[in-house]
Amino acid sequence: MALTQRLPKRGFTLIELLIIIGIIGFLAAAILVAVDPVKRLGDAQDAKRWAEVNAILNAILQKQVDDKAYYNGATGVGEAPIVSHATNYQVIVRATPPVGACTAAPTTPVCPGKLLSALGVACVAQLSGAATATQDLAPAYIAELPLDPKSSAPATGPAIGNNNTGYYIHRVSDGGRIEIGSCWPSQAASISVKR
Repeated sequence: MALTQRLPKRGFTLIELLIIIGIIGFLAAAILVAVDPVKRLGDAQDAKRWAEVNAILNAILQKQVDDKAYYNGATGVGEAPIVSHATNYQVIVRATPPVGACTAAPTTPVCPGKLLSALGVACVAQLSGAATATQDLAPAYIAELPLDPKSSAPATGPAIGNNNTGYYIHRVSDGGRIEIGSCWPSQAASISVKR
């Protein structure tokens, strides 16, 4: 009769498993630091802001071409038009029904680092589509006036109140050039376009 030798069953010991888990944890932490998700999120928000300031300015310029006149932003009686000024800026505010709903200045902080004009706000879109609103941007030239990515819901969110979009408009005092910019850029020093 031949004797058969039984080999002991081989498995991982507790120490080996702990070492493997430690190595995986270390690699995961190193990858997380290398990827830097906070910076990537800020870059993505800034890319959205760049696209939105371009979209707003393109809508305004197209409106000016179609009307053969400067776009002044006012949509109804009592609303603040876009004014020409050397240094002062106006916050872009979404008008909501009824016409005249954006006459109140946005809550602070409105647009940090920007000296606001006496009017403070600029109503650049009347979203109700009322026939009396002769200066509508939306929906004819832009589907909807965008809100800054910091906004958690339409017309509300951190540091956004009274329909403050988180963007500003500035018409330089030498004539018709318009600047649209972001009030709260994440990574970039400033986000603005001027034409």
